Amino acid sequence: MTDNPRDDVAAITLSEHSRLLIASHRAMRADGRRLITATHRLQDRRPSDALALGRAFAEIVTLIHDHHRAEDDVLYPFLTTRLPHFEHDAVHLEGDHIALDAAMARVTAGLRLLGRAATPTIRHDTQQRLHDDARAFNDILTDHLDREEAIIVPAFESTISTSEQRTLEAAESKLATYRHIRMAVPWVLANTTPDEATELRRTAPRLVGVIHDHLWKRRFQRVMDPLYRPDPRHQQPRRAAATAA
Repeated sequence: MTDNPRDDVAAITLSEHSRLLIASHRAMRADGRRLITATHRLQDRRPSDALALGRAFAEIVTLIHDHHRAEDDVLYPFLTTRLPHFEHDAVHLEGDHIALDAAMARVTAGLRLLGRAATPTIRHDTQQRLHDDARAFNDILTDHLDREEAIIVPAFESTISTSEQRTLEAAESKLATYRHIRMAVPWVLANTTPDEATELRRTAPRLVGVIHDHLWKRRFQRVMDPLYRPDPRHQQPRRAAATAA
């Protein structure tokens, strides 16, 4: 599994709206896999580490909820009035959102319980359930993203005019709070290639890039470190890496 969209979607020339959608989905896919690794590492960590991971995951939950709200309240209704049969697809996609809400709630509860578990047996059992729930969340998430991209992106790019896309973007922007933007911008940029980041910066207001570089990025890195920290098992010791170089 990769961070990239489906092959049939990747072959399409994308509008700015679809590029942002795909970039958000890439961040979600990467975080789903990070969560599996991070919950596995908790088996030999302190309760405070579970609580720190819980705070990081809470930010991801908020970002995903904001993303789904924009889809449920703006994008899906917009497409329903313009694409034949999309109403049927919207029902299934919103059903995915409900399933994801439940999956994220289970992970959130598991991290909270692990953060206060006292006895070794309870800690072990809670961590095992949490790791299973993280895997289940990742499976539901990736299946939903694949399905959504396959349904929306080709139809959007072939049917929705540039003027209609601007109308949609204006409606979506009304839901974007400062709290969302200050996390969403570094989140997306942290999960893009350098070329993709350059293109996203080019199309964004210059002030957004300045604030990101001087404020948002550092806050994001600090809060998200328990989830984004590299797995030490996949890193070479510094001395060995230097010798190999």
